[in-house]
Amino acid sequence: MWLVGVGLVLAGLAAGTCGMHLIRKSELKSQSGELCIAAGMFLNLAIGPALDVSGYAFAPASIISPFTGFNIIANSLVAPITLGEQVTRCRCIGIGIVFVTATLSVFFNKETQTQRWTLERAQEVLLQWRVTAYGIVFVLWLAINVRVLACCPHGSAIRGFCLGAISGSLAGNMWCTRLAAVFLKDCFNGSCGKTWGNWLPWLISAGAAFFAIANVPYMQRALRKYEALFIVTVFQGSSILTNSLSAVIVLRELDGEPWWKLLGYFFCIGGMIVGMLVLTFGEEDDAVKTSRGDSHHAGLVKSSDSKSSAIMEFVHVGAKILGTVYYAGAGRRLHSRNTGTGVKAT
Repeated sequence: MWLVGVGLVLAGLAAGTCGMHLIRKSELKSQSGELCIAAGMFLNLAIGPALDVSGYAFAPASIISPFTGFNIIANSLVAPITLGEQVTRCRCIGIGIVFVTATLSVFFNKETQTQRWTLERAQEVLLQWRVTAYGIVFVLWLAINVRVLACCPHGSAIRGFCLGAISGSLAGNMWCTRLAAVFLKDCFNGSCGKTWGNWLPWLISAGAAFFAIANVPYMQRALRKYEALFIVTVFQGSSILTNSLSAVIVLRELDGEPWWKLLGYFFCIGGMIVGMLVLTFGEEDDAVKTSRGDSHHAGLVKSSDSKSSAIMEFVHVGAKILGTVYYAGAGRRLHSRNTGTGVKAT
């Protein structure tokens, strides 16, 4: 069944990449720009996440994440045709390193995945110190990127990397999607009331929705200034990196494996980082600007996307999603209470 999961996630990635290309296209064509960006946002906010949730119901994150590297190659083949972008030497090397190391990591996964997620097991796994440590490091990583983003001028390759890395890192936290998909699958098995009567599935679903939505503004901002061959590779590489790390640290999908498998898996993760660094440092400012171009003066102006505005985006999106989930859960409890009261009165 894991092949079904991989296929659904790859379909979601294809939809997401098409959405990114449409967003990039909206900056290059003034006449059909609004239509392109609307279609691109729809693919990234609706179709892609829906296919992801379906896919992660059938396969673990540690198996799915390496296969997502094929999306990088597909993007490098399609972008020159649809967007007229050039595959430079550094781009080719960086894309190749990320793809090869992401694909090789599949050989260090478990041969058979026998883990079955239940509500009790999810509570046991998520209430561990390693999950807290992962969360702290992840927040620090985002904070560093936001800080650098606020200081870098428009057109800088470092700025483009930060935008792609923030977006990809947020999107790559698929451990929430994995657990939410398993809990949603329980509804089809007749145990919906028992599972969703607990607070944990609601919190995990809120996290999955947050990571799926919060990455889009940064991805959109990046594609408005930088070419898809650069941004999509950084985005996808960061997503694979975060997905792989969260599968090992949060979901503990490689616990009990021999040391050489863990070493090989983390070696591949290190290779992905090297590939993204090669891509970033080899990216020239004039090669990543839009065809409209920026003036010399505009290139020296610091980003208008300050650190405070970037943080407010997280707060705004998170508040909306948590509020929606809270009221949905409160409504469910109120309905159950009223039903119970009615039964007693009868």
